[in-house]
Amino acid sequence: MSFYYLVEISNPHTHIVKISLSGKRVGNDFLDFFLPSWSPGSYLMREYSRHIRTFKASDSQGRRLYHEQTEKGKWRVSFTHPELSTQDESFTIEYEIYAHELTVRTSHVDDSHAFLHGPSLFLGCSSLEIIKPTIEFKFPPLWSKVTTALKDVSDGGEKFIYEARDYDTLLDSPIEIGCHETDGFMVDGKEHYLAFYGETYPHPYNLKEDMKKVVEHISHYVGETPYEKYTFITHFCPNLYGGLEHSDSTALHFDGRKFNDRTSYLQWLSLVSHEYFHTWNVKRIRPKELGPFDYNQENYTSMLWLAEGLTSFVDELFVYQAGLCTLEEYLKMLKTNFSRYYQIPGRKFHSLEQSSFNAWIKLYRPDENSNNSTISYYLKGGLVFLLLHIRLNEFGQSTKGLIKSLWNHYKSRPEQGLETQEFLELVSNLSNEQTAQWFYHLISSVEEIDFEAELKKIGLGFQWEEDSKLSFGAQFEFKSDRVFVRSVELDGAAHKNGLNAGDEILALNRQRMLKPDVENLSSLLKENQSYLLTLCRLGKIIETEMTPQKGPKVLKSILISDKEKVQKSLKE
Repeated sequence: MSFYYLVEISNPHTHIVKISLSGKRVGNDFLDFFLPSWSPGSYLMREYSRHIRTFKASDSQGRRLYHEQTEKGKWRVSFTHPELSTQDESFTIEYEIYAHELTVRTSHVDDSHAFLHGPSLFLGCSSLEIIKPTIEFKFPPLWSKVTTALKDVSDGGEKFIYEARDYDTLLDSPIEIGCHETDGFMVDGKEHYLAFYGETYPHPYNLKEDMKKVVEHISHYVGETPYEKYTFITHFCPNLYGGLEHSDSTALHFDGRKFNDRTSYLQWLSLVSHEYFHTWNVKRIRPKELGPFDYNQENYTSMLWLAEGLTSFVDELFVYQAGLCTLEEYLKMLKTNFSRYYQIPGRKFHSLEQSSFNAWIKLYRPDENSNNSTISYYLKGGLVFLLLHIRLNEFGQSTKGLIKSLWNHYKSRPEQGLETQEFLELVSNLSNEQTAQWFYHLISSVEEIDFEAELKKIGLGFQWEEDSKLSFGAQFEFKSDRVFVRSVELDGAAHKNGLNAGDEILALNRQRMLKPDVENLSSLLKENQSYLLTLCRLGKIIETEMTPQKGPKVLKSILISDKEKVQKSLKE
């Protein structure tokens, strides 16, 4: 059944989007409609229906139809209700949604633009299969551009009308409307569109050319592009960072003020690389649980170490391989990842499989104790795929061979997802059974991993700081100059001495503690010395003894012992 969506943004400063959905009931006595509760690629129940303000249904003559909300985000429209019924096959549903949250997985409308994220806006119908839905946009006349991967069927008129293959594709195609900057480039005869909203500070880089180099490298690395055209939608706004993958497009967020900083610029290119590679890994190659989607319930999978871990390994590697950074810069990024990993005690408690399965309640709902209880499948997943890359080198293979194997496996059965055992069989085919079992141990256990021993095989080593600094073993946050404990590190001094997240630190040895003091805390402390802390906890002033201790060892740098061997391994 084909549905027609009309999206009207009349007064963008109110952040209200008016949507009407028209179709036919084809003999059904009632139809069930729903608004998704989550977005593929972002594993958290966001309950988008909480933003719906009004909802009404009518037939083609404008006569009201009976409807009732049956669950959160679900409505049943009846055509045979004793009081409000119709013989008309046609219907229209009208509803309003408040859209004022600028992230890659929500919609945002204000007087400068509209970013429309499908799952947060477009009703689906569980009673009918939606085929080739059409969507029309009406918006203020001063706005001149619509950027989306949806098929333009406007016929060159003044209307903005688009078509999707099905409901899943409609949800999977973000839309940018406004007066944003647009550009593009060609790779292998295919168009790649760029939409830039927001501002950047002056910088020395050519974003379009560098993005093109990323696209060229990754598409040639895999060997083919599975789309007819591709769209990058980017929002440059202060303090924003992130991305969300889609089959033929991506939405990116970045702080455009930071491009003059080389480290930040490489982070931007890695983000582009990460989300673009998802075109293959996740949107096509995927865990079996991730499609077809149940948009109203959690879709649990233990394989996000593949979806995000593999992608997190190759995103920075592709930037290096594409010639956009030096080997030393790549190793600096790698060192940052290892440093983060070693600062997370939660790696001792959650395997990659557990981290993946619990993404809905752990990674996407972090709290004060998250670092003590779990590990990111992005972070650890990327590091274990580095180790797999090194092991595959021993068999004359590399991650490139693994990705090609995954891609060929997907093409042989595109409607089915992948299971862990199938992945391990691909690894075994490229190496041996022992390597496959070794890798499975990495993703299923919490045993400490000897990264240094593996890195030595390709000519790399760790250099640690000679002496760890004294620490309270806590992370702090500030309100003006006042100091509060944000989180407590497992087995650190604060943990052992009973500090709580939320405590306000008033004084150390009865001397007032303010933000500047905390920023220089390690230089003020003496090892094996006990200090008197004055705290405010839940409105009560208390005092407690605190003995600082040395923090975890700190990775200083990754050293190169054989540059030729390193380059040979990482360039393959």
